[in-house]
Amino acid sequence: MKLTSQQVNKISKGDKEIADYFSALLTQNQQLTQLVEKQAAQIEKQTLQIEKLEKRVNDLERQLGQNSNNSSKPPSSDGLRKQNNSRQSGGKKGAPTGHDGHTLRFSTSPDEIVVHSVSTCKHCAQSLDGVAVQGYTKRQLFDLPLPRLVVTEHRAEEKCCPACHTRQRATFPDRVQAPVQYGEGFTAWTAYLNVYQLLPLDRISRLFFDLTGYQPSEATLLAQIKTMASVVADQEPSIRKHLLTQPLIHSDETPMRLNGKQQYLHTHSNADWTLLAMHARRCGPALVEMGVLPSYTGIVVHDCLNSYFKPEFKFTHVLCNAHLLRECQGIAEHDHHKWASDMKQLLQRSWVLAKGARAAGIPLSDEVLTEIDLSFDAILALGKTEWAKDAVREKTGPRGRKCKSKAANLGQRFELHKASILRFLYDARVPFDNNQAERDIRMSKVKQKISGCFRTATGGEQFASIRGFISTLLKQKLPLHASLVSALRGNFQFKTT
Repeated sequence: MKLTSQQVNKISKGDKEIADYFSALLTQNQQLTQLVEKQAAQIEKQTLQIEKLEKRVNDLERQLGQNSNNSSKPPSSDGLRKQNNSRQSGGKKGAPTGHDGHTLRFSTSPDEIVVHSVSTCKHCAQSLDGVAVQGYTKRQLFDLPLPRLVVTEHRAEEKCCPACHTRQRATFPDRVQAPVQYGEGFTAWTAYLNVYQLLPLDRISRLFFDLTGYQPSEATLLAQIKTMASVVADQEPSIRKHLLTQPLIHSDETPMRLNGKQQYLHTHSNADWTLLAMHARRCGPALVEMGVLPSYTGIVVHDCLNSYFKPEFKFTHVLCNAHLLRECQGIAEHDHHKWASDMKQLLQRSWVLAKGARAAGIPLSDEVLTEIDLSFDAILALGKTEWAKDAVREKTGPRGRKCKSKAANLGQRFELHKASILRFLYDARVPFDNNQAERDIRMSKVKQKISGCFRTATGGEQFASIRGFISTLLKQKLPLHASLVSALRGNFQFKTT
Protein backbone atom coordinates (compact mmCIF):
# COMPACT_ATOMS: atom_id res chain seq x y z
CA MET A 1 0.00 0.00 0.00
CA LYS A 2 1.30 3.38 -0.96
CA LEU A 3 1.39 6.03 1.78
CA THR A 4 0.46 9.55 1.18
CA SER A 5 2.85 12.38 1.84
CA GLN A 6 0.72 13.46 4.78
CA GLN A 7 0.97 10.01 6.33
CA VAL A 8 4.70 9.93 5.77
CA ASN A 9 5.15 13.29 7.48
CA LYS A 10 3.05 12.10 10.40
CA ILE A 11 5.14 8.97 10.85
CA SER A 12 8.37 10.93 10.65
CA LYS A 13 7.11 13.34 13.26
CA GLY A 14 6.21 10.41 15.56
CA ASP A 15 9.63 8.83 15.10
CA LYS A 16 11.28 12.07 16.05
CA GLU A 17 9.16 12.34 19.17
CA ILE A 18 10.06 8.78 20.11
CA ALA A 19 13.72 9.47 19.43
CA ASP A 20 13.59 12.63 21.54
CA TYR A 21 11.83 10.73 24.30
CA PHE A 22 14.44 7.97 24.36
CA SER A 23 17.20 10.54 24.17
CA ALA A 24 15.79 12.28 27.23
CA LEU A 25 15.50 8.94 29.01
CA LEU A 26 19.13 8.15 28.18
CA THR A 27 20.29 11.52 29.45
CA GLN A 28 18.30 11.11 32.66
CA ASN A 29 19.69 7.59 33.06
CA GLN A 30 23.22 8.88 32.69
CA GLN A 31 22.57 11.59 35.25
CA LEU A 32 21.11 9.03 37.68
CA THR A 33 24.09 6.74 37.08
CA GLN A 34 26.50 9.55 37.83
CA LEU A 35 24.53 10.45 40.96
CA VAL A 36 24.56 6.82 42.13
CA GLU A 37 28.27 6.55 41.47
CA LYS A 38 28.89 9.79 43.36
CA GLN A 39 26.76 8.61 46.29
CA ALA A 40 28.50 5.24 46.26
CA ALA A 41 31.88 6.94 46.40
CA GLN A 42 30.66 9.16 49.23
CA ILE A 43 29.26 6.14 51.11
CA GLU A 44 32.56 4.30 50.69
CA LYS A 45 34.46 7.33 51.93
CA GLN A 46 32.11 7.67 54.89
CA THR A 47 32.39 3.95 55.62
CA LEU A 48 36.17 4.21 55.74
CA GLN A 49 35.91 7.27 57.95
CA ILE A 50 33.47 5.50 60.29
CA GLU A 51 35.79 2.48 60.52
CA LYS A 52 38.71 4.79 61.27
CA LEU A 53 36.73 6.63 63.94
CA GLU A 54 35.50 3.36 65.45
CA LYS A 55 39.09 2.17 65.76
CA ARG A 56 40.06 5.49 67.29
CA VAL A 57 37.19 5.31 69.78
CA ASN A 58 38.15 1.72 70.55
CA ASP A 59 41.74 2.77 71.29
CA LEU A 60 40.63 5.70 73.45
CA GLU A 61 38.20 3.54 75.41
CA ARG A 62 41.00 1.05 76.00
CA GLN A 63 43.29 3.81 77.26
CA LEU A 64 40.62 5.25 79.55
CA GLY A 65 39.87 1.79 80.94
CA GLN A 66 43.50 0.96 81.77
CA ASN A 67 44.61 0.79 85.38
CA SER A 68 47.12 -1.13 87.46
CA ASN A 69 44.91 -4.24 87.44
CA ASN A 70 44.61 -4.68 83.65
CA SER A 71 47.78 -3.11 82.25
CA SER A 72 51.37 -2.24 83.09
CA LYS A 73 50.39 1.12 84.55
CA PRO A 74 51.65 1.65 88.13
CA PRO A 75 49.20 1.83 91.06
CA SER A 76 50.19 5.48 91.54
CA SER A 77 48.41 6.30 88.26
CA ASP A 78 45.05 4.99 89.49
CA GLY A 79 44.22 8.26 91.24
CA LEU A 80 41.23 8.07 93.55
CA ARG A 81 39.96 4.78 92.14
CA LYS A 82 38.75 2.58 94.97
CA GLN A 83 41.09 -0.32 95.52
CA ASN A 84 39.70 -3.83 95.78
CA ASN A 85 40.10 -5.24 99.28
CA SER A 86 41.62 -8.71 99.07
CA ARG A 87 40.72 -9.54 102.69
CA GLN A 88 37.72 -11.78 103.21
CA SER A 89 35.09 -10.49 105.60
CA GLY A 90 34.99 -12.27 108.92
CA GLY A 91 38.51 -13.57 108.49
CA LYS A 92 41.45 -13.51 110.88
CA LYS A 93 42.70 -10.06 111.81
CA GLY A 94 46.32 -9.07 112.05
CA ALA A 95 49.37 -10.69 110.49
CA PRO A 96 48.95 -13.60 108.06
CA THR A 97 49.42 -17.18 109.18
CA GLY A 98 53.08 -18.11 109.50
CA HIS A 99 54.30 -14.56 110.09
CA ASP A 100 56.80 -14.50 112.98
CA GLY A 101 55.77 -11.07 114.16
CA HIS A 102 57.70 -8.94 116.62
CA THR A 103 56.99 -6.97 119.77
CA LEU A 104 58.86 -5.16 122.54
CA ARG A 105 60.71 -7.35 125.01
CA PHE A 106 61.42 -6.49 128.66
CA SER A 107 64.86 -4.98 129.10
CA THR A 108 67.04 -6.53 131.79
CA SER A 109 68.99 -3.29 132.27
CA PRO A 110 66.64 -0.28 132.18
CA ASP A 111 68.28 3.15 132.09
CA GLU A 112 65.99 4.59 134.76
CA ILE A 113 63.78 3.02 137.44
CA VAL A 114 60.80 4.88 138.85
CA VAL A 115 59.18 3.32 141.96
CA HIS A 116 55.50 3.98 142.61
CA SER A 117 54.74 3.42 146.32
CA VAL A 118 51.47 2.31 147.82
CA SER A 119 50.71 4.14 151.10
CA THR A 120 47.07 3.28 151.90
CA CYS A 121 44.91 0.15 151.74
CA LYS A 122 42.08 0.67 149.28
CA HIS A 123 39.71 -1.54 151.32
CA CYS A 124 40.13 -0.29 154.90
CA ALA A 125 42.23 2.88 154.53
CA GLN A 126 44.99 1.40 156.74
CA SER A 127 48.36 3.15 156.38
CA LEU A 128 50.98 0.99 154.63
CA ASP A 129 53.98 3.32 155.02
CA GLY A 130 55.76 1.02 157.47
CA VAL A 131 54.90 -2.24 155.71
CA ALA A 132 57.72 -4.11 153.94
CA VAL A 133 57.58 -4.39 150.15
CA GLN A 134 56.82 -7.96 149.05
CA GLY A 135 57.34 -7.51 145.31
CA TYR A 136 56.85 -5.35 142.24
CA THR A 137 54.70 -5.43 139.12
CA LYS A 138 56.86 -4.10 136.32
CA ARG A 139 55.99 -2.08 133.24
CA GLN A 140 58.53 -0.52 130.89
CA LEU A 141 58.35 2.48 128.55
CA PHE A 142 60.61 2.59 125.52
CA ASP A 143 61.02 6.22 124.54
CA LEU A 144 63.20 8.19 122.17
CA PRO A 145 64.99 11.16 123.73
CA LEU A 146 66.04 14.17 121.72
CA PRO A 147 69.44 13.58 120.11
CA ARG A 148 72.47 15.36 121.52
CA LEU A 149 75.28 16.59 119.34
CA VAL A 150 78.66 15.12 120.22
CA VAL A 151 81.50 17.55 119.50
CA THR A 152 84.83 15.85 118.90
CA GLU A 153 87.86 18.12 118.96
CA HIS A 154 90.88 16.94 117.01
CA ARG A 155 94.21 18.32 118.23
CA ALA A 156 97.35 17.94 116.15
CA GLU A 157 100.48 18.16 118.25
CA GLU A 158 103.08 20.73 117.31
CA LYS A 159 106.75 20.27 118.29
CA CYS A 160 110.06 21.86 117.54
CA CYS A 161 112.74 19.55 116.22
CA PRO A 162 115.85 19.78 118.47
CA ALA A 163 118.12 18.90 115.57
CA CYS A 164 117.00 21.28 112.77
CA HIS A 165 114.83 23.57 114.91
CA THR A 166 111.88 23.34 112.47
CA ARG A 167 108.31 23.31 113.76
CA GLN A 168 106.53 20.00 113.12
CA ARG A 169 102.80 19.29 113.33
CA ALA A 170 100.88 16.00 113.38
CA THR A 171 98.60 15.16 110.43
CA PHE A 172 94.84 15.41 110.76
CA PRO A 173 92.70 12.52 109.44
CA ASP A 174 91.56 12.96 105.82
CA ARG A 175 87.95 13.38 106.89
CA VAL A 176 88.83 16.35 109.13
CA GLN A 177 89.52 19.15 106.65
CA ALA A 178 88.09 22.34 108.16
CA PRO A 179 88.39 24.14 111.49
CA VAL A 180 84.69 23.43 112.14
CA GLN A 181 82.58 20.95 110.16
CA TYR A 182 79.79 18.39 110.41
CA GLY A 183 80.81 14.78 110.96
CA GLU A 184 80.06 11.47 109.27
CA GLY A 185 76.90 10.97 111.34
CA PHE A 186 75.33 14.05 109.79
CA THR A 187 76.36 12.91 106.31
CA ALA A 188 74.89 9.45 106.87
CA TRP A 189 71.57 10.83 108.11
CA THR A 190 71.38 13.34 105.25
CA ALA A 191 71.88 10.62 102.62
CA TYR A 192 69.38 8.31 104.29
CA LEU A 193 66.68 10.96 104.74
CA ASN A 194 67.04 12.37 101.23
CA VAL A 195 67.57 9.23 99.16
CA TYR A 196 65.69 6.57 101.11
CA GLN A 197 63.02 8.52 103.01
CA LEU A 198 62.79 10.97 100.07
CA LEU A 199 62.71 14.14 102.18
CA PRO A 200 63.52 17.39 100.35
CA LEU A 201 66.66 19.21 101.46
CA ASP A 202 64.71 22.06 103.05
CA ARG A 203 62.77 19.66 105.28
CA ILE A 204 65.97 17.80 106.22
CA SER A 205 67.57 21.07 107.26
CA ARG A 206 64.51 21.96 109.31
CA LEU A 207 64.45 18.52 110.94
CA PHE A 208 68.08 18.85 112.02
CA PHE A 209 67.32 22.27 113.51
CA ASP A 210 64.28 20.97 115.39
CA LEU A 211 66.27 18.07 116.83
CA THR A 212 69.66 19.65 117.49
CA GLY A 213 69.40 23.43 117.11
CA TYR A 214 71.85 23.32 114.17
CA GLN A 215 70.56 23.98 110.63
CA PRO A 216 72.90 22.94 107.77
CA SER A 217 72.51 24.93 104.55
CA GLU A 218 71.32 23.35 101.32
CA ALA A 219 74.84 23.61 99.91
CA THR A 220 76.18 21.70 102.92
CA LEU A 221 73.56 18.97 102.52
CA LEU A 222 74.33 18.64 98.78
CA ALA A 223 78.03 18.32 99.59
CA GLN A 224 77.26 15.59 102.12
CA ILE A 225 75.17 13.67 99.55
CA LYS A 226 78.00 14.01 97.04
CA THR A 227 80.47 12.65 99.59
CA MET A 228 78.20 9.72 100.42
CA ALA A 229 77.68 8.93 96.73
CA SER A 230 81.42 8.88 96.01
CA VAL A 231 81.98 6.47 98.90
CA VAL A 232 79.07 4.24 97.90
CA ALA A 233 80.30 4.11 94.28
CA ASP A 234 83.38 2.28 95.58
CA GLN A 235 81.07 -0.45 96.92
CA GLU A 236 79.24 -1.03 93.61
CA PRO A 237 81.92 -3.36 92.16
CA SER A 238 81.38 -5.62 95.17
CA ILE A 239 77.60 -5.63 94.61
CA ARG A 240 78.11 -6.33 90.92
CA LYS A 241 80.55 -9.16 91.68
CA HIS A 242 78.14 -10.87 94.07
CA LEU A 243 75.19 -10.53 91.66
CA LEU A 244 77.22 -12.35 89.00
CA THR A 245 77.54 -15.35 91.33
CA GLN A 246 73.79 -15.60 92.07
CA PRO A 247 71.77 -18.39 90.39
CA LEU A 248 68.83 -16.02 89.74
CA ILE A 249 68.44 -12.25 89.57
CA HIS A 250 65.62 -9.82 88.75
CA SER A 251 65.87 -6.95 86.25
CA ASP A 252 63.58 -4.03 85.57
CA GLU A 253 63.56 -0.37 84.55
CA THR A 254 61.32 2.65 85.01
CA PRO A 255 61.25 6.09 83.34
CA MET A 256 62.49 9.09 85.34
CA ARG A 257 62.58 12.79 84.51
CA LEU A 258 66.03 14.35 84.50
CA ASN A 259 66.31 18.06 83.73
CA GLY A 260 63.08 17.88 81.72
CA LYS A 261 64.17 14.86 79.67
CA GLN A 262 63.22 11.23 80.09
CA GLN A 263 65.85 8.89 81.49
CA TYR A 264 65.57 5.39 82.95
CA LEU A 265 66.38 3.91 86.33
CA HIS A 266 67.61 0.32 85.87
CA THR A 267 68.02 -2.39 88.48
CA HIS A 268 69.54 -5.84 88.83
CA SER A 269 68.73 -7.38 92.19
CA ASN A 270 67.81 -10.36 94.31
CA ALA A 271 66.87 -10.89 97.96
CA ASP A 272 70.36 -9.85 99.18
CA TRP A 273 71.77 -7.40 96.64
CA THR A 274 70.55 -4.32 94.77
CA LEU A 275 72.34 -2.53 91.94
CA LEU A 276 70.71 0.64 90.61
CA ALA A 277 71.88 2.86 87.75
CA MET A 278 70.48 5.86 85.89
CA HIS A 279 70.86 5.86 82.11
CA ALA A 280 69.63 7.91 79.16
CA ARG A 281 68.51 4.76 77.32
CA ARG A 282 66.07 2.02 78.18
CA CYS A 283 67.49 -0.55 75.80
CA GLY A 284 70.72 -2.46 75.21
CA PRO A 285 73.49 0.08 75.98
CA ALA A 286 72.19 0.61 79.51
CA LEU A 287 72.08 -3.13 80.20
CA VAL A 288 75.61 -3.55 78.87
CA GLU A 289 77.09 -0.62 80.77
CA MET A 290 75.73 -1.85 84.10
CA GLY A 291 78.23 -4.69 83.73
CA VAL A 292 76.12 -7.64 84.88
CA LEU A 293 74.09 -9.15 82.03
CA PRO A 294 76.87 -9.40 79.40
CA SER A 295 78.71 -12.02 81.44
CA TYR A 296 75.85 -13.44 83.51
CA THR A 297 74.90 -17.09 82.85
CA GLY A 298 72.18 -17.71 85.44
CA ILE A 299 68.43 -16.99 85.31
CA VAL A 300 67.07 -13.46 84.77
CA VAL A 301 63.45 -12.57 85.54
CA HIS A 302 62.26 -9.62 83.46
CA ASP A 303 59.23 -8.11 81.72
CA CYS A 304 59.92 -9.19 78.11
CA LEU A 305 61.66 -6.01 76.95
CA ASN A 306 63.27 -6.84 73.59
CA SER A 307 66.69 -5.65 74.78
CA TYR A 308 66.93 -8.60 77.17
CA PHE A 309 66.91 -10.95 74.18
CA LYS A 310 70.15 -9.66 72.64
CA PRO A 311 72.00 -12.62 71.07
CA GLU A 312 75.17 -11.88 73.04
CA PHE A 313 73.36 -12.42 76.34
CA LYS A 314 73.72 -16.03 77.50
CA PHE A 315 71.41 -16.10 80.52
CA THR A 316 68.14 -18.06 80.82
CA HIS A 317 64.96 -16.01 80.48
CA VAL A 318 61.97 -15.98 82.82
CA LEU A 319 59.02 -13.68 82.10
CA CYS A 320 57.02 -11.90 84.79
CA ASN A 321 53.62 -13.58 84.92
CA ALA A 322 52.12 -10.72 86.92
CA HIS A 323 52.52 -8.53 83.83
CA LEU A 324 50.89 -11.20 81.69
CA LEU A 325 47.96 -11.59 84.09
CA ARG A 326 47.26 -7.87 83.98
CA GLU A 327 47.38 -7.81 80.19
CA CYS A 328 45.05 -10.83 79.98
CA GLN A 329 42.66 -8.99 82.29
CA GLY A 330 42.76 -5.96 80.01
CA ILE A 331 42.02 -8.05 76.89
CA ALA A 332 39.15 -9.82 78.65
CA GLU A 333 37.62 -6.55 79.85
CA HIS A 334 37.99 -4.53 76.67
CA ASP A 335 37.89 -7.08 73.83
CA HIS A 336 35.80 -9.73 75.64
CA HIS A 337 38.09 -12.55 74.52
CA LYS A 338 37.50 -15.85 76.24
CA TRP A 339 41.03 -17.07 75.62
CA ALA A 340 42.47 -14.24 77.76
CA SER A 341 40.25 -15.16 80.72
CA ASP A 342 41.11 -18.84 80.30
CA MET A 343 44.84 -18.10 80.16
CA LYS A 344 44.67 -15.96 83.28
CA GLN A 345 42.89 -18.74 85.17
CA LEU A 346 45.39 -21.33 83.91
CA LEU A 347 48.41 -19.30 85.08
CA GLN A 348 46.84 -18.65 88.49
CA ARG A 349 45.92 -22.31 88.94
CA SER A 350 49.40 -23.37 87.85
CA TRP A 351 51.03 -21.12 90.43
CA VAL A 352 48.79 -22.51 93.19
CA LEU A 353 49.86 -26.04 92.20
CA ALA A 354 53.53 -25.01 92.05
CA LYS A 355 53.40 -23.41 95.51
CA GLY A 356 51.76 -26.50 96.93
CA ALA A 357 54.46 -28.72 95.48
CA ARG A 358 57.22 -26.47 96.81
CA ALA A 359 55.69 -26.45 100.28
CA ALA A 360 55.65 -30.24 100.19
CA GLY A 361 59.22 -30.38 98.89
CA ILE A 362 58.28 -32.38 95.78
CA PRO A 363 58.18 -31.57 92.06
CA LEU A 364 54.95 -31.42 90.09
CA SER A 365 53.94 -34.74 88.57
CA ASP A 366 54.34 -35.42 84.85
CA GLU A 367 50.57 -35.74 84.52
CA VAL A 368 50.00 -32.25 85.91
CA LEU A 369 52.73 -30.75 83.74
CA THR A 370 51.33 -32.40 80.62
CA GLU A 371 47.80 -31.22 81.40
CA ILE A 372 48.97 -27.62 81.87
CA ASP A 373 51.05 -27.77 78.70
CA LEU A 374 48.14 -29.05 76.59
CA SER A 375 45.73 -26.53 78.13
CA PHE A 376 48.17 -23.74 77.32
CA ASP A 377 48.27 -24.74 73.64
CA ALA A 378 44.50 -25.23 73.45
CA ILE A 379 43.85 -21.76 74.85
CA LEU A 380 46.16 -20.20 72.27
CA ALA A 381 44.42 -22.14 69.50
CA LEU A 382 41.11 -20.62 70.64
CA GLY A 383 42.77 -17.23 70.86
CA LYS A 384 43.84 -17.30 67.21
CA THR A 385 40.21 -17.50 66.13
CA GLU A 386 39.29 -14.59 68.41
CA TRP A 387 42.09 -12.12 67.76
CA ALA A 388 41.81 -12.70 63.99
CA LYS A 389 38.50 -10.79 64.14
CA ASP A 390 39.93 -7.77 65.99
CA ALA A 391 39.87 -4.33 64.42
CA VAL A 392 43.43 -3.29 63.60
CA ARG A 393 44.58 0.27 63.04
CA GLU A 394 46.00 1.18 59.67
CA LYS A 395 49.73 0.89 59.18
CA THR A 396 51.46 4.24 58.74
CA GLY A 397 54.53 4.44 56.55
CA PRO A 398 56.07 1.92 54.18
CA ARG A 399 58.47 0.33 56.67
CA GLY A 400 57.88 -2.08 59.52
CA ARG A 401 55.57 -4.99 60.10
CA LYS A 402 51.85 -5.06 59.63
CA CYS A 403 49.90 -3.73 62.61
CA LYS A 404 48.31 -6.25 64.97
CA SER A 405 45.75 -5.95 67.72
CA LYS A 406 46.83 -5.94 71.37
CA ALA A 407 45.29 -9.37 71.79
CA ALA A 408 47.26 -10.74 68.83
CA ASN A 409 50.51 -9.26 70.13
CA LEU A 410 49.91 -10.74 73.58
CA GLY A 411 48.91 -14.12 72.17
CA GLN A 412 51.98 -14.36 69.98
CA ARG A 413 54.14 -13.43 72.97
CA PHE A 414 52.65 -16.41 74.79
CA GLU A 415 53.48 -18.62 71.79
CA LEU A 416 57.04 -17.36 71.38
CA HIS A 417 58.03 -17.40 75.08
CA LYS A 418 56.06 -20.37 76.36
CA ALA A 419 59.11 -22.00 78.02
CA SER A 420 60.10 -18.75 79.77
CA ILE A 421 56.54 -18.19 81.00
CA LEU A 422 56.07 -21.69 82.43
CA ARG A 423 59.59 -22.16 83.79
CA PHE A 424 58.32 -21.74 87.37
CA LEU A 425 56.60 -25.13 87.00
CA TYR A 426 59.88 -26.95 86.42
CA ASP A 427 62.39 -25.05 88.57
CA ALA A 428 61.58 -24.37 92.24
CA ARG A 429 64.04 -21.45 92.28
CA VAL A 430 62.00 -19.52 89.73
CA PRO A 431 59.37 -17.07 91.07
CA PHE A 432 56.02 -16.40 89.44
CA ASP A 433 56.57 -12.67 89.05
CA ASN A 434 59.20 -9.93 89.00
CA ASN A 435 58.05 -8.25 92.20
CA GLN A 436 61.56 -8.20 93.68
CA ALA A 437 62.85 -5.81 91.00
CA GLU A 438 59.65 -3.77 91.02
CA ARG A 439 59.91 -3.25 94.78
CA ASP A 440 63.51 -2.11 94.40
CA ILE A 441 62.63 0.71 91.98
CA ARG A 442 59.02 1.51 92.93
CA MET A 443 59.77 4.25 95.47
CA SER A 444 61.78 6.20 92.90
CA LYS A 445 58.43 7.25 91.43
CA VAL A 446 57.56 8.82 94.78
CA LYS A 447 60.85 10.73 94.59
CA GLN A 448 59.82 12.03 91.18
CA LYS A 449 56.39 13.07 92.49
CA ILE A 450 58.01 14.99 95.35
CA SER A 451 60.77 16.70 93.37
CA GLY A 452 59.30 16.74 89.85
CA CYS A 453 62.61 15.64 88.35
CA PHE A 454 66.33 15.53 88.95
CA ARG A 455 67.97 18.79 87.99
CA THR A 456 71.28 17.26 86.90
CA ALA A 457 72.55 13.92 85.61
CA THR A 458 74.92 13.82 88.57
CA GLY A 459 72.00 14.09 90.98
CA GLY A 460 70.27 11.13 89.33
CA GLU A 461 73.42 9.02 89.44
CA GLN A 462 74.01 9.86 93.11
CA PHE A 463 70.42 8.92 93.95
CA ALA A 464 70.75 5.54 92.19
CA SER A 465 74.08 4.67 93.84
CA ILE A 466 73.06 5.58 97.40
CA ARG A 467 69.62 3.99 97.18
CA GLY A 468 71.04 0.73 95.81
CA PHE A 469 73.58 0.64 98.65
CA ILE A 470 70.97 1.35 101.36
CA SER A 471 68.63 -1.25 99.84
CA THR A 472 71.41 -3.83 100.08
CA LEU A 473 72.07 -2.89 103.71
CA LEU A 474 68.43 -3.39 104.61
CA LYS A 475 68.23 -6.71 102.76
CA GLN A 476 71.26 -7.99 104.67
CA LYS A 477 69.84 -6.64 107.96
CA LEU A 478 72.99 -4.59 108.59
CA PRO A 479 72.76 -1.62 111.01
CA LEU A 480 71.89 1.22 108.69
CA HIS A 481 73.43 4.32 110.25
CA ALA A 482 76.49 2.50 111.57
CA SER A 483 77.11 0.95 108.14
CA LEU A 484 76.87 4.32 106.36
CA VAL A 485 79.31 5.83 108.85
CA SER A 486 81.66 2.85 108.44
CA ALA A 487 81.60 3.31 104.67
CA LEU A 488 82.48 6.99 105.09
CA ARG A 489 85.41 5.98 107.30
CA GLY A 490 86.58 3.33 104.83
CA ASN A 491 86.14 0.23 106.97
CA PHE A 492 82.83 -1.22 105.74
CA GLN A 493 82.25 -4.76 104.46
CA PHE A 494 79.11 -6.51 103.21
CA LYS A 495 77.93 -9.88 104.44
CA THR A 496 79.24 -12.48 101.99
CA THR A 497 77.41 -15.56 103.26
